[in-house]
Amino acid sequence: MIKDVETRSKIAQALGHALDDLVRDRFKGLVEEPDITSRIGQRLEDRFNGTVLRDYRVSVITETITSHGSNSLEKPMGTDLYFAISVEDKLGHATTKGLLVQAKRKDKLNWNDLTEQCRRMNMVTKKGSVVWIYAANGIDVVRSVDVPKPNSPSFGVGKLFDRVLACELGDRRKVPNGQFGDRGELKEMIKALGAKNAVRLGLKRK
Repeated sequence: MIKDVETRSKIAQALGHALDDLVRDRFKGLVEEPDITSRIGQRLEDRFNGTVLRDYRVSVITETITSHGSNSLEKPMGTDLYFAISVEDKLGHATTKGLLVQAKRKDKLNWNDLTEQCRRMNMVTKKGSVVWIYAANGIDVVRSVDVPKPNSPSFGVGKLFDRVLACELGDRRKVPNGQFGDRGELKEMIKALGAKNAVRLGLKRK
């Protein structure tokens, strides 16, 4: 998606810092995971929509849905957050990846329950499923396939974005149809996945 290592790193760090700041701030209060997760998209939209990061113009749209139809995967999976990340080059060619996020507070984490939730997410996509663990210092990320392992390896949310932009993580099959700004397609995607919140992040090369 973005081959230049320095450019990719700078963009990923900016996105990661914004979300770590949000979690650190919200973690000071008596808030539950849904409150934090519901603010993720708005934080990215407020900070980055319409701005330029390293020659890429950023676009962000967000959606939240409170109920799902009978055909959704809400019961078997219950994804907290869905990301669609799109990168368009100078020629107008776009690559889009989908990412499913299960979010938990570190101080209220039940590892057995999380393992079962990850098993269900992995049935949909192994390459595009991760866990975000909210802690006082920000967000720790664990790939869903690593959750059952002892001492599951974790990394920061900035590194997550870097790996998605490097095409190491994310699923090209789990993306909305239509143009970037089509909210209807984004809503259809999160309904199908049973997600509660969605962010569509676009990076367009100037």
